[in-house]
Amino acid sequence: MDGKQGGEAVGQGQGDQFVIARNPDAHTRLPYLVRLPVTGAGDVLLATQGMWPSGKDLYCHPVDVWPAGADVIETVDVERSWRSGAAVHLILRRRRARRSLFVWTEGRGRTLIFWRSQTSMRKSRPGVRVPQAMGLERAMTVAVDVRERYPWRFARRGVETVRRELPVGDYAVLAGDHVVAAVERKTPADLAQSAIGGSLTLVLAELSRSAHGAVVVEGRLSDLIKEGQRGGVRSGWLLNVVAALQVAHPGVAWMFAETRALAEDYAYRWLAASANEERKRRGDPAFPGDATPATDAGPQVRDALERRTIALREAARGVIWTTATFAAHCQVSHPTAWKDLRALVADGLLVVQGAHRDRRYRAPP
Repeated sequence: MDGKQGGEAVGQGQGDQFVIARNPDAHTRLPYLVRLPVTGAGDVLLATQGMWPSGKDLYCHPVDVWPAGADVIETVDVERSWRSGAAVHLILRRRRARRSLFVWTEGRGRTLIFWRSQTSMRKSRPGVRVPQAMGLERAMTVAVDVRERYPWRFARRGVETVRRELPVGDYAVLAGDHVVAAVERKTPADLAQSAIGGSLTLVLAELSRSAHGAVVVEGRLSDLIKEGQRGGVRSGWLLNVVAALQVAHPGVAWMFAETRALAEDYAYRWLAASANEERKRRGDPAFPGDATPATDAGPQVRDALERRTIALREAARGVIWTTATFAAHCQVSHPTAWKDLRALVADGLLVVQGAHRDRRYRAPP
């Protein structure tokens, strides 16, 4: 979609106008042209089937150059336009027919663009009204924190779980060695204790560093109140604490699920939706459009698996490690660095040369 995707507001300048014109090409099946302003990135030029989506979504096709003979039918000031994932949201400065959405999607091996309005969305099939909800039930890898004693297993969900020492959350989706989506799992008792004790503030602050963060509770809000009352805490005060924490960290989603099974199912779907969004934002080859660079890569995982991956990758490039250089590179203690390097030697992935202070670790010849 010509790079016009992401999450920030665009096209809010006073002079931005949405233009509808008649297509001068007499042989086209798309008789109208639209100019969608995108501040800082030029205009999106599209040929489309109608002047506004009403009975159905309108198919659009990109236009490289605005035709010289285009007859302008309507010009409307733009109140706000912003990019969100695979779509551009448009709000016009008029009373009626003011909200619409341009969606870029994949179909039959090619990129498709649809212009949607509130009216056309209500008349669409239920599965089409919220396209972000489609395609979530796919195979993916979820990192599970090594400190989880009885973790969710996401049975029959096509999920591969790997044990990692996560810097934030109990379950995460990783991009390389960075956490892009993290779920903090809580029971009502644990949530009440951490909220009142203050530790939940630190957890929420860490979750906010990821592109996507969520707290999923294995219980209802009423269960949380009961746990607080058992500890002698007034229900009103506990609600004050939870409300204040949610407002202080608006980027973290909260979900109260009635059972462990429901919490696990929701967490799986939330992580899948987050993974989909990250694939789009980072320019997955299967996704139309250019990548929108991430402003924050998210918390970095530096557990034993990641450190040893780094050791092998750099050794393959010719780096010769010592315990001291590896400890400094990964910011760990010398005993931890020595343990990582010796484990790789034991697996035959590195070879050691010299002894004592002259010991070096390098890739096998």
